[in-house]
Amino acid sequence: MAKQFFVLGIGGTGMRCIESLIHLCAMGMFDETDIHLLALDTDSNNGNFNRLKALKDAYQSTKGSDEAQRVALKDSFFTANIKYYEFSPNYQTQSTFKTVFGYGSTRHQHREEADLADLVLSSDVEDFNLRHGYRAQTHLGSMMMYHSIIEAAKEARPNDLQKFLSTLTTACTSGNPRVFILGSVFGGTGASSIPIIPQALTKAAEIINGGAVNILRSAYFGSTLLTGYFNFKSPSESELQNQKVIATSERFALNSQVAMMFYDDDTTVKSTYQRFYMLGTDGLSWNPMQHKDVSTTITGGEQQENDSHYIELMAASAALDFYNSPDSVLSTNKANQSTDYVYRSIGDNGKLEFQDFVGKDREKEFAKKLGLLVAFALFCNGSDDILEGLRTGTLRIEGYSNIEQSQIAGIKDYFRLFFARRDDQNSDKLKEGWLKQLHRSIGGEDKLLLNAALFAPSTFKDLMKLDWNKKIYRTEGLGKDHVYSKFMNSRFNDFKKELNNTITVDSNAASITNPTEKVYKLVYDTLSKLYKFND
Repeated sequence: MAKQFFVLGIGGTGMRCIESLIHLCAMGMFDETDIHLLALDTDSNNGNFNRLKALKDAYQSTKGSDEAQRVALKDSFFTANIKYYEFSPNYQTQSTFKTVFGYGSTRHQHREEADLADLVLSSDVEDFNLRHGYRAQTHLGSMMMYHSIIEAAKEARPNDLQKFLSTLTTACTSGNPRVFILGSVFGGTGASSIPIIPQALTKAAEIINGGAVNILRSAYFGSTLLTGYFNFKSPSESELQNQKVIATSERFALNSQVAMMFYDDDTTVKSTYQRFYMLGTDGLSWNPMQHKDVSTTITGGEQQENDSHYIELMAASAALDFYNSPDSVLSTNKANQSTDYVYRSIGDNGKLEFQDFVGKDREKEFAKKLGLLVAFALFCNGSDDILEGLRTGTLRIEGYSNIEQSQIAGIKDYFRLFFARRDDQNSDKLKEGWLKQLHRSIGGEDKLLLNAALFAPSTFKDLMKLDWNKKIYRTEGLGKDHVYSKFMNSRFNDFKKELNNTITVDSNAASITNPTEKVYKLVYDTLSKLYKFND
């Protein structure tokens, strides 16, 4: 039976961290797991929110069109069964603090409550539009998010938040489920929500289940404490006058420092969370919109689609670590109302190694699964297309041709988001996917795990010329020996030969019922042999 894992991505940074987590799932890092993903943001039209949904749709399509038939697998690609939920407070009609809380009537009927609001909130904060988030106003955001979650639990019409909480409640009746929150401590929505989410989920669940189950008492909670790692264009005077309240990256370092002081000192938070993962960079030089034509400060909406950053993969890897943490450690912390603060330092040479993400015990597994997924993506891009060949019969393999067209479309969409895709305006030009953006975020060259040659091509034609049989991994360190030689100048011929050998010798895919997922397993085992991971 699949294990259950509950993950919340909160705010724009949280959305991008969930993207990285989904890519870890595609690699096969969460074997035999049902992952319940709740994407929570105030800005439902946010560009990163939309990109996440496109990635989620592609991933789920790889596992078949029938949701009821999707299952978690192991030792293959796309092994986790992702169940997706989303929640956004409705600020369309009531878009300011004053309208949400009925400030006008409160002023007349409960003067002392209005005076308290005026004491802790400036007039600009009380009046700015909430549709694009809480804009680093965490004192407002915590209250508003808690209120929104409670109100959603009371709604008569079923919603995704209620479904997520019902599933989490069921998990609490049979054990101690793990809940991990991905978000930042320097911005608005994530920073506002991390301190109050466990209590808000618990109270909302009690409304739904009548108090039968206490989530806070049963579940283990972990979270990232992700400090400032990027910058963006400062607002002009006219923008400030118009928007009233705008978050500025110049304050991210201060916001991060104050947040860390809070998490180190607050006893309520310490009694709630069993583990925190402290993450950040040593500067704010990364501009996630530097390749976009942006002339104004973007506060939210469709235009706010930040590029991905390697620190978000580290955050997703923290979720993986929490998921695999010993139960004895988490239960002891919970009983003692104590919190572990976990961090990992990296080398001074500017290079990120596999162990920097997953530790020494899992570095080879991570290297294998990332590299093989890249190889699979490249083998599905050119004229020698594995899946299309199986579907059309040009690649004749007995028992592996009955694959679903929607799954092929899903994996194509996934790979375009994962690594690189053709430009809509220029079919030969490549546009960056997630992995290429991560590579650029650390400064390029060979600083990110894999061979620099892999990231060099700017055109589809040059990418297809790349000898990825020898140039997925670096020429030194972990991965350097995982290469294979081409026969008759064709990577694809070697792949087909090994594919047939795998079918003859290895029947591991036989137990998988979904025909296309049988192919994933077959490809996974074949690539493992080609790249000498079975030696």
